[in-house]
Amino acid sequence: MLQTMRDNAQGIVAKFIVFFIIFVFALWGVESIVNLGSGSEPLAQVGGQEITEVEVQRAVEQQKATLRRQFGEQFDESLFNDGVLRQSAIEQLIQRKVQLVKAHEMGLYASPAQIDEAIVTIPAFQLDGNFNKEQFRSILAMNGWTPLTFRENLSQDIIVNQLNAAVVQTTIAAPYQVRLNAMLDGEMRTVSWVQLNARDLTNGITLSDDEVQASYEATKNLYQTPETVSIRYVGFNRKDVAAKMEVTEDELKQAYNDYLTQLKDKEQRNASHILIEVNDKRDDAAAQALAADIEKRIAGGEDFAKLATEFSDDIGTRNQGGELGFAARGAYVEAFDNVLFGMEEGTVSEPVKTEFGYHIIKLMGVKAADAASLDDKREELSAWIRDEKAQQHIAEQTQELTNIAFSASGVNDIADALGLKAEVSAPFTRDAGEGIAADAKVREEAFADNVLLDHETSQVVETDSGVYVFAVEEHKEAEVQPLAEVRNRVETRLKREKALELAHQRADAIVKGSGDAPEWKSVSVNFRQSSDLPREAQARAFAMAKGAVEAVDVNGGVAVVRVDAVQVPEMADLTASDDGKMSQLSRISRQGMISFRKWAEANTEIKRPGA
Repeated sequence: MLQTMRDNAQGIVAKFIVFFIIFVFALWGVESIVNLGSGSEPLAQVGGQEITEVEVQRAVEQQKATLRRQFGEQFDESLFNDGVLRQSAIEQLIQRKVQLVKAHEMGLYASPAQIDEAIVTIPAFQLDGNFNKEQFRSILAMNGWTPLTFRENLSQDIIVNQLNAAVVQTTIAAPYQVRLNAMLDGEMRTVSWVQLNARDLTNGITLSDDEVQASYEATKNLYQTPETVSIRYVGFNRKDVAAKMEVTEDELKQAYNDYLTQLKDKEQRNASHILIEVNDKRDDAAAQALAADIEKRIAGGEDFAKLATEFSDDIGTRNQGGELGFAARGAYVEAFDNVLFGMEEGTVSEPVKTEFGYHIIKLMGVKAADAASLDDKREELSAWIRDEKAQQHIAEQTQELTNIAFSASGVNDIADALGLKAEVSAPFTRDAGEGIAADAKVREEAFADNVLLDHETSQVVETDSGVYVFAVEEHKEAEVQPLAEVRNRVETRLKREKALELAHQRADAIVKGSGDAPEWKSVSVNFRQSSDLPREAQARAFAMAKGAVEAVDVNGGVAVVRVDAVQVPEMADLTASDDGKMSQLSRISRQGMISFRKWAEANTEIKRPGA
């Protein structure tokens, strides 16, 4: 979304936008499409603040937009798991809400003047270095924002920035600590090393049959086939049940009427408003009195647009007569929304109080959502009705399935009693399966002791596809594969072990001075520098004394490390430089912010999905 703003702002974007409004725009995406059966219950709650489905969808869409920018034409949405993106979005929103809760507890807030100042200084809203109202409204419209919702999210961003600044600015970089870190960072070591890779030593290794057999016997657990079961099951598959359901014309008409009713919530309204803020120069009583006076002047026949230009504190709309443009229900704060969607076209409201101040609202126009015809919706509505009927039928039959399963002698008896056909699954493991066994709840129940060992019929298991009961059809214990089938794997593993052992022997000989070393390599580095020296060897070299030689395990083999020289700056010669202070402050600030966020989450009541 931020990239879209960059493109649409004709390239007028600087670091300030990235720093200041990335979090605001991060929560925007496409709105929910018109659908049947959607709920409004919050998905999560953080300290009394709710996280809604719309917020999660916005965050998911923003993640996808980010991935599209990163991968360009190579982006394939099917490769990204929506469940993972959704969970990530929910966690991000939870962390955001935690910050807002703690900020409010500390009494932090963004004044109207701060919000105005931030808006007029954002480069994306400027032309030739000056704030431009048309540019402001155009960019907001391109990204689906209204001035009010943008101000609200910008206010939250300012508050979170205040909170972060309060945490970061409490850190102190002591001069001694700065000098000590400078001394440690400035320590240079000249290190020589020889690297012995196990892979280079495998070609000369031969194995006898006895060695292969002995290795196989000692590591049989590595060559087992997984334990598997297959199950005989019976139940109600939602798709199969839905396909058998009939839909009457009356049911179809009722569903279509429900669809039309739901479309009313998607109606858009074009509002104009005059905002009277409560600020340093005007208290609540004065703001309310001014708003009431303006409302009386409008009722007396004065022009709404002219009064908006003269009095409104909304810098983004006042020169356009206060016009906000068309927006659906939910685009504004609740108090504003409730009044707007209860008005008749052309009418003007009494002053409405919100967190932004007092609003006089005029309803300029109403745009109803486009309704598809019954014929166009027939297939979709029929499928929905069948699904609803299938859900109801399965709910009614689940209790019957439970009762019969309790007394029946087996799955076939249950199938006969319900007039269904029992089926047998393909073998599956504890960790993976296909068909009905793709569901983890089925696998868990199938491997439960009472079902697997005592051969009992399972309890009723509900999955995404339906409800089922089952019993184990066939159980295969984990079995060790014959040596003939896994000989290549055994030999490869044994050669790698022998090569690594040989590398250690040669390394030990080099350390003792009794072995010939290949050509030594040398490098001078400090602890944080990258070099050709393997990282494990470099870390060890900074714990060794000058002149010491040691063998160090590294990825794929062994390195022999020798410390040739150590250069340590004198503490007395070091000063606490500004760069050193900033570096130290940065480290301490990061640690402080991590600690604060952990504390904030631990001390905020969080109700996650499914809790």
